[in-house]
Amino acid sequence: MIRADAPAKLEGRIRFGTDRTRPGMLWAALVPAPVAHGRIRQLDLDPARRAPGVVAAIGAAEERALLPGRGAEATPIFPGEIRYRNQPIAAIAARSLEEARAAARAVRAEIEPLPLLADLDSVLPGWPEEGLPADAPINAHVRARHGDVEGEFARADRVRRDAFRTSGVAQVPLEPHACIAWIEGEVWHVLTSTQSPFGVREDAGELLGLPPERLVVEGSWVGGGFGGKVAALVEPYALLLAAASGAPVRLALTYREEFQLTRSTLPARVWIASAVRGGHLTARTVRLLLDTGGSLPGRDFATGYAIAFLLGPYRLDAFEVEGYAVRTHKPPFGSHRAPLAPQCTFAADGHTDALARDLGVDPVAFRRAHVWTAGDRTALGQEVGPFGAAAALDRARALQEEWRRSMPAGTGLGVGLGYWSTGTGAGGEVRLSLTPERLTIHEGEREIGSGSVVRGLVAMAERTLGLPADRIVLEYGDTATAPYDAGVFGSRTLGALGQAVGAAAHELTAELGRRLGAAGPARLGVEGDELWAAADGRRSPIAQLLTPGERDHGGLLRTGRHYGRSGAIDPARVHAGEFYAYHDFTASVHLAAVQVDRETGQVTVLRYAAIQDAGRVIDPPTFRAQVEGGVAMGLGTALTEEMLWGPDGRLENPGLLDYRVPTLLEIPPIEVIPLEGFPGAGPEGAKGVGEPPIIPVPAAVANAVADATGVRLYELPLTPERVARALMAR
Repeated sequence: MIRADAPAKLEGRIRFGTDRTRPGMLWAALVPAPVAHGRIRQLDLDPARRAPGVVAAIGAAEERALLPGRGAEATPIFPGEIRYRNQPIAAIAARSLEEARAAARAVRAEIEPLPLLADLDSVLPGWPEEGLPADAPINAHVRARHGDVEGEFARADRVRRDAFRTSGVAQVPLEPHACIAWIEGEVWHVLTSTQSPFGVREDAGELLGLPPERLVVEGSWVGGGFGGKVAALVEPYALLLAAASGAPVRLALTYREEFQLTRSTLPARVWIASAVRGGHLTARTVRLLLDTGGSLPGRDFATGYAIAFLLGPYRLDAFEVEGYAVRTHKPPFGSHRAPLAPQCTFAADGHTDALARDLGVDPVAFRRAHVWTAGDRTALGQEVGPFGAAAALDRARALQEEWRRSMPAGTGLGVGLGYWSTGTGAGGEVRLSLTPERLTIHEGEREIGSGSVVRGLVAMAERTLGLPADRIVLEYGDTATAPYDAGVFGSRTLGALGQAVGAAAHELTAELGRRLGAAGPARLGVEGDELWAAADGRRSPIAQLLTPGERDHGGLLRTGRHYGRSGAIDPARVHAGEFYAYHDFTASVHLAAVQVDRETGQVTVLRYAAIQDAGRVIDPPTFRAQVEGGVAMGLGTALTEEMLWGPDGRLENPGLLDYRVPTLLEIPPIEVIPLEGFPGAGPEGAKGVGEPPIIPVPAAVANAVADATGVRLYELPLTPERVARALMAR
């Protein structure tokens, strides 16, 4: 099955955000802060205003003048205090891109340097052994516990303690952030490359002080997002420039700026201890320090979101977790495909794998003996539904035995177990319109590359209505015309919008059945160039079933909505902060075969298998592509990808020459194994598959390296230098 967008993309006819233009538009450039932390004493925009081609130059003073009705408590778009290097402190609109960039370089700023918080080690060097200083720059604090933690550790036969480090990882989409903004009357418009038009409307509206009816956001085709295009980033600057200039303004980041400004995953430090008695894992404690950069206090979601992954999907008699989000002078933390779950799983699963080896137990069997099954409760008290981890581990153990018989000596095999929450709590709506020729799905999301929109929603309509894909059309709308949807993120698109399509389709077929005079719903089909409906032996072309008004105004319309349930956490276990209420758990079990050059430390992945708890596979080609893509990205996190920050807050590798993503030659053959039979919250029992496949990859590779060399590494990525040093220190 060829995806509907494939021919246009291959022929270069798709217009992404970076391709869009508008008559009379100006070009924008941002003025970057030259320090990572400082106070702006004076900002001189006059040299930029005098530069050739400049129409508007704006900073904090102009922002206030352009937004007179905004509340005093609103977060400023242009800061008085710089929180990270390259933070925009002003913006320019000119008649050409070259003129805008030249004018941006002409801006002069007098900045008072302030003390720099560079990294976790310099901010909190003694934690958790030492307490937090009174002035610690903390954005968020979470703590939860249950059971007799101290007693379980005191009674344990064996206790293992490990410390891990992870690095910042960038999303690296092919297309940088790009948008065009303009103003018509009282309404501000922006066309942007985003994963969430309604989310951008909310974010930008809050910053600009605009109510929803005065801000219209339209999504363009997206050249990759991976979580980096969920929230507003460039749009507020472009909108302010449009207001200042009275003309449309195009703002597109360079690739260097994409690295420097995008909200990415940032470094973390993890401490894990586990207690075992009689071969049974009884208790686990976790400590987490998460670098959240310049994220604002009170707006950081990541710590409570990620920390539960460090406990693993295991039954525990007692546990304690505590984590802090630490403010440093880096760009604010943001989402990256399964935010922090690959890093947390690297720590938790590597620790569990090592614990099993300490006990002389097969690591897969040890996991299998403790992993959740349906009806269990998580550490935070949530009920586990159908969960395929045990079955996936059984499959992985058999596959591991098969591979060992054929792999050369010196090869290491490692298993990684990860889990994710693929619920559909963030809501979604669609509108279906049926005409004599086609079915149109009206919705607000653009395809971001995964296929969840352009293929997933069409597949649901095919399965529900019986129509072929060539008779189903997607029509995208802006936030003023499209039904609401939270966005393409969180592995929830098919789960939420797919069920909305199914709900609208059932209403549609029920109405057609009534019009046919049948007792039940109709089924659609194609005869010649027309669509027909049939039920209970009665048949009719759709044209004869529509009213005159429907024929004149877009066909038979039905709206579908899906707002999933939220998870529930036992409040007695939460002692501080907010934890994410996970539900609809899905498991990923991966097997990696690696070879390690003991002289250079180079790790080569020879073979890979991904067993994915799928619930129900709706579209096999899309499912396979998502798993393969997740593994490829995970291998980058495992082996090569690392954002390198200097002591002055400078990102030292903002480009693909020095930030290493895996090439096709470095991706091994990937065996994709869907595991059905453990239904989830999606349509027909499907579970989300956008994020789960990346989660166990670093753990699987690290466990394979330990199997090959007898040396375990505790820091990501597993670069040749780190592997070689560990081998020499053995």
